[in-house]
Amino acid sequence: MSSLPFSPFKQVGDLFFISGQVGQKEGKLVSESLKDQVIQAVANIAEILKQNGLSLENVIDVTAFLVNQEDYALFNQVYAKQFIEPYPTRTTVTVKSLPLNAKVELKAIASK
Repeated sequence: MSSLPFSPFKQVGDLFFISGQVGQKEGKLVSESLKDQVIQAVANIAEILKQNGLSLENVIDVTAFLVNQEDYALFNQVYAKQFIEPYPTRTTVTVKSLPLNAKVELKAIASK
């Protein structure tokens, strides 16, 4: 990823802006399954947070990009198991395509 023209995250004051994460590990999608991709995308976010002394509990906002709006209900089921209440605010957008032909991409904002 180092050759791509963006940072995995940027800190501004107490806020951490985390670039979009797809369900990939070592440059490849972990699975064709939406569930597996959501779990891995959240794990990628969690790893960036951990490296900065934070956790998923610090996430205050998530933007989700789905390729198929019909996946919305399943996405919500899987997503709800990754975060605890009170959940971060969230916006979900349907898009035409995503990197690596992923089914979902998540970007997040966390607060220290």
